[in-house]
Amino acid sequence: MKLSGPYPLHRDNKPLARRATNIKVANSKTLQRGLSKAVFLSAVALISPLAVLTFGAVPSGFAQTNPTSTQTEANSSKHIQLEGELEILNKDFKDRTEVSYSLKLPNGEHLPMRFAKEPPTHLLTGDHVQAEGDLSNNTLLLYSGSNLKSGGNNGSSSSTSTSSTSGPLPNTFGTQSTLVMLVNFQDDAVQPWTVADVQTMFSGTINNFFKENSYGQTSIAPTVVGWHTIPDSVTTCNTSQIATDAQNAAVAAGVVLSNYTRYVYVFPFDSACAFAGSSTVGGKPSESWINGGATVDFHTIDHELGHAFGLWHSHALNCGTSATTCSNGTSIDYGDLMDTMGTTADWSPDYNAFQKERLGWLGYGASPSIQTVTSSGAYTINAYESGGAGPNVLKVLQSTDPTTGARTWYYLEARQPIGFDAFITANTFPYIQTVTDSVLFHLGTDGNGNSSELIDMTPATATSQQSWDMGLGVGQSYTDSNAGVSITVGSVSSTGATVQITMSGSTTPGSLTTSVTTNQSSYLPGQTVGITATVFSGTSPAAGVNVTATVKNPNGNVTTRKGTTGSAGTALLSYNLAKRAPAGTYQVGANPTSTTSGTAVANAGFTVQ
Repeated sequence: MKLSGPYPLHRDNKPLARRATNIKVANSKTLQRGLSKAVFLSAVALISPLAVLTFGAVPSGFAQTNPTSTQTEANSSKHIQLEGELEILNKDFKDRTEVSYSLKLPNGEHLPMRFAKEPPTHLLTGDHVQAEGDLSNNTLLLYSGSNLKSGGNNGSSSSTSTSSTSGPLPNTFGTQSTLVMLVNFQDDAVQPWTVADVQTMFSGTINNFFKENSYGQTSIAPTVVGWHTIPDSVTTCNTSQIATDAQNAAVAAGVVLSNYTRYVYVFPFDSACAFAGSSTVGGKPSESWINGGATVDFHTIDHELGHAFGLWHSHALNCGTSATTCSNGTSIDYGDLMDTMGTTADWSPDYNAFQKERLGWLGYGASPSIQTVTSSGAYTINAYESGGAGPNVLKVLQSTDPTTGARTWYYLEARQPIGFDAFITANTFPYIQTVTDSVLFHLGTDGNGNSSELIDMTPATATSQQSWDMGLGVGQSYTDSNAGVSITVGSVSSTGATVQITMSGSTTPGSLTTSVTTNQSSYLPGQTVGITATVFSGTSPAAGVNVTATVKNPNGNVTTRKGTTGSAGTALLSYNLAKRAPAGTYQVGANPTSTTSGTAVANAGFTVQ
């Protein structure tokens, strides 16, 4: 049986410099008309005169917001502070993407949020946040993502860190208990697929995709239920109502929702919804909606579950025919054809290295390693899809933002036709075979989940062909004079690649900076807390640095752990909770010390239930 969708996801261009500007808030959960007086009085604090919002340019492909009407709204609004849980919903249409933000208030209502610029890409659905903005027409208007302050988390966010370099996204390891709910509509009660077919796809193809991408560390354990006819019409599209009615039907059939950490709603094609798929960005439980047809597309499911794990899209950087990187190029949404989060096609390539690093499937714990290059030399990387110790990726600093300190990196991969990447040797595409004879380059920025960019290393190729010879071939060189780095591919084989990297500039040690994270945000007594301290000397990872970590429990007792950073500048430590460990908030501190670069301090925290 072939399972494919009514249409694949489609490409969507937008200017690079504008990628983080206006997005349409297509509210996923209908706010009741007006906040209740009790909620308003208890949650809202008037703090300052109104600030007028001015909206910038809107990226192509994103639904636009009228700046004049927004300013008019602001002129009649009240400046407030609210607290609640964040929800981020991504909808993938065939010709555009819509991302919406809303705030779940203490009374359960969802308040739409709209940003003038730079909506947050470092937070996830379920994060507990404090929002400061202007309330107008039941919408919270915020100037930028900086007006959202993390106030802890609700089980869906990793522990906070003092640095943009942090541990992996939460809930990305182990067995993912996934409830797949097949539903149809009261005026269109068709059943185009059997429960057995969908169960086979999720436990087979979908599960295999995530096992391969995580190098065996993550799996999908599906339970498919249905069919259930819900009291909704196929002529409407209310994702929140579909979710509520699907859950109610599942519970009525004896399903225990709390047994699952991921919900997937699959329904026959609904033209009113029009999207191929939709998903929360992160969340526990995460929620995904699959708008099927005569068949269901496994690629769309892999893509939407990527969002559910916390991933944003993978883009391609287009700088014209004469440059590979630039400051004013075009970022092509769905433009990375070598990543399921970026391709519009029917295949499902592995997620790229920046995405896997965010998930912890590369460069963390037992995952294959990422080697951060800080000096000139010859380096070898394994075939990207293979397991083992690695390194499977080389990481080279491209730039550091002088204002925020956020670092942007080159990620180098050697792709081979292994597993889900086997399609790259297909004869359908005349240039696709060059991928196996080259090294792929991506860009990604610390703390910005929406910054993934595939770089075209042969930009002079005709537009219709450039997507398939994007790698740097054997004997070819790439130089970034601003970064002070030159990269030459020495060889490529079925087992990996060798690369010569030449770095210029001072090697004088810089001052130490550090961050500390825990592998979960909350634990039960008796569990082991994984602590990761990441140390940098200037802009380079600091190896061989002694790190002292402390854990202070709610009673004030302090436990000390010591370690030494490896080549990636990380020290992995552990703290075993007693079986009668007191409940509450635990404070974690990290203090690395270097004879050449001084000391640094970072703090984080976790809870014990």
